[in-house]
Amino acid sequence: MNRMNIKDQIKKRICFVLILLSAVTVTSCGSQGVTSYENGADTVSGNNGGVVEENSGNDTDTYENGTYEIDITMEGGTGKASINSPVTVNVSDGKITAVFVWSSKNYDYMIVDGKRYENENPSGYSTFTVPVTSLNEPLRVIGDTVAMTKPHEIEYTIYWEKDDTERAGEETFSLPASSADDVPYEPDLTKTGELTLLYATRFSVSEYGDYRVIHIADAGDYLLVPEGLPVPEGVPEAVTILQQPLNRTYLVSTSVMDFVRACGCMDHIRLSGTKESDWSVKEARQAMQDGKILYAGKYRAPDYELILNEGCNLAIENTMIYHNPDVKEKLEELGIPVLVETSSYENHPLGRLEWVKLYGLLFGREQEALDFYDAQIKRMEPLMQQADTGVSAAFFHVTSNGLINVRKSGDYITKMIELSGGRYVPENVNGDEENALSAMNMQMEDFYARAKDADIIIYNSTISGEITSIDELIEKNALFADFNAVQNKRVYCTDHDLFQQTTGMADFMNDLNCVFTGRENDLVFLKRLE
Repeated sequence: MNRMNIKDQIKKRICFVLILLSAVTVTSCGSQGVTSYENGADTVSGNNGGVVEENSGNDTDTYENGTYEIDITMEGGTGKASINSPVTVNVSDGKITAVFVWSSKNYDYMIVDGKRYENENPSGYSTFTVPVTSLNEPLRVIGDTVAMTKPHEIEYTIYWEKDDTERAGEETFSLPASSADDVPYEPDLTKTGELTLLYATRFSVSEYGDYRVIHIADAGDYLLVPEGLPVPEGVPEAVTILQQPLNRTYLVSTSVMDFVRACGCMDHIRLSGTKESDWSVKEARQAMQDGKILYAGKYRAPDYELILNEGCNLAIENTMIYHNPDVKEKLEELGIPVLVETSSYENHPLGRLEWVKLYGLLFGREQEALDFYDAQIKRMEPLMQQADTGVSAAFFHVTSNGLINVRKSGDYITKMIELSGGRYVPENVNGDEENALSAMNMQMEDFYARAKDADIIIYNSTISGEITSIDELIEKNALFADFNAVQNKRVYCTDHDLFQQTTGMADFMNDLNCVFTGRENDLVFLKRLE
């Protein structure tokens, strides 16, 4: 793919652009459904064809026949029962239906748009198939529960989640643990050195004169070729060639932008997978306002025509792209190398931060990146050398179906708590050892038993939104009222943009240490709730 000759590349690009210009409908890039939400419209690509349009209020929704899994959040009720997320959504001939499966067996009917729907599963968890007009608008429903002394109709609002994981900069794809044979490619050149890494374990850089081999664990090998130098002969197909300058980059992984900003490489980003309004990195938002960076679609539905017209020479994705492998294949088919970064899987915060060195190398700002990293280490080392405060802290958020999402033991967030002088609870949380996800869900009862006595609780607002008061936390589950930290009013909420601010780890660790030691002036990423 990376070694097609120039004439073949040009032919492929011309053919593809002609196809796009002549198409009257959006076609799927592969057998998997690809869902995009642009300018208030839904475009849902399925595997059965048949695009239809229907007017739903102020929205024009374009759906392609197929079945999809879409995350939801809910408001209403006591929080003891909820609809399981994701929800199965079916599209057929312009009609959309959603299958709502409750976490309770006690709902006998639902009312949607004034029409009553009966429970389809009286012997199990209450299940309803209901029509949906739009995936852009909240859906207000009524559920009748028989769990109490007499039946009660309870109002709920369902929100269709579209960009939550992307805005948060968190990964939701489970990578396998690195295997012993996951070793870097060695070209037929003389090795002259390696990039010194102090904490990072998920990437390495080997030097072969002016050439560099970048190895990203569980993602692959990349040969970085300096501008003006030829690609060496005999490079295997599995190795992705990155020919500098990489100055027309399509940046999809939101967590990378702050690294790029830190080492002065913003001029190398031409295309963004995040809209202007969703950036908390002010330099990225300003660059999009000025037209220096263009929006080119989300990871699952890129604007291929724009990407080609802008001469894109690198796409940087996170592991969300593995949910849509056909998109990665299409980009590579068009001659655009795809680098999948896995910085969020680093266990040590300084390991994650050290990825700034990789982006400095890619974009020709290697010394600037090294200087930035050294300066951050000097800020963080004094914090890491302070004595253990003995203060216990829980870090979590409540999911749409009432589960408690916590970080696993050894995750970089739990490490920051520990390095800042705290003790993370619940302890020894590992979940499914076979996946590399950094977080896991647990039942409220289990979390209550293991974190009720925590000195401090920190609500992670990067996924499901910020909370503004302790009462708002208790509304999510009444059991929070019994927590030691709630009774002592030592409850904090993170800034919702924490995970986009990847270079702010020193500030976050300082916030943590200030909270642990009772010095709470000028917090950057934490807010104390009343």
